[in-house]
Parts: sequence; structure tokens; C-alpha cells
Amino acid sequence: MAQKFIRDDKAFGLAMIPLFCTWNIHRCNVDGCREKPTTIVSDDDLELAFGLCERHFQQTKPLAGVEFELVFDEFNAFEGAC
Repeated sequence: MAQKFIRDDKAFGLAMIPLFCTWNIHRCNVDGCREKPTTIVSDDDLELAFGLCERHFQQTKPLAGVEFELVFDEFNAFEGAC
């Protein structure tokens, strides 16, 4: 699966909050993590999208083929912003 990373490095991700809300991404979707996402990862067709916090995004940079166990639940790290 080809992946696209959508992120805003300039405003510490603040400009991304409306996009997270629109795409229904309310947390870092890595299993065991409940941080706010800073990055959206999607496939080329935008059929699958999930969030990564800054720590997990940084883990994708130096390594090729990094794998995460993802979880999709009702937890909202934005606490009412969406």
C-alpha cells in the first residue's frame, strides 16, 4: 500500500485539527497510545486513513517498513474539540 502523509510542520499541527475532525481521526491510532495526532496517514485512494502522534510519526522517518498495530475506538484525545 502506498502511503501519503498529511501534516503541518509550521503551526505545530493546530491547522490540522479541522481536518482531523472531518476525517474522524481523534487520536493516534497506534495500539496503546492515546496522544493527539499530528499526522494523517492514508492510502492513495483515501479509503483508509489513521492518525499518528509526533512520536510515532518520527519512528516512521528513519526506518523502512516500520509496522504498527492499529486500534480504532471511541477515545477522543481532543476532548470535545471535534
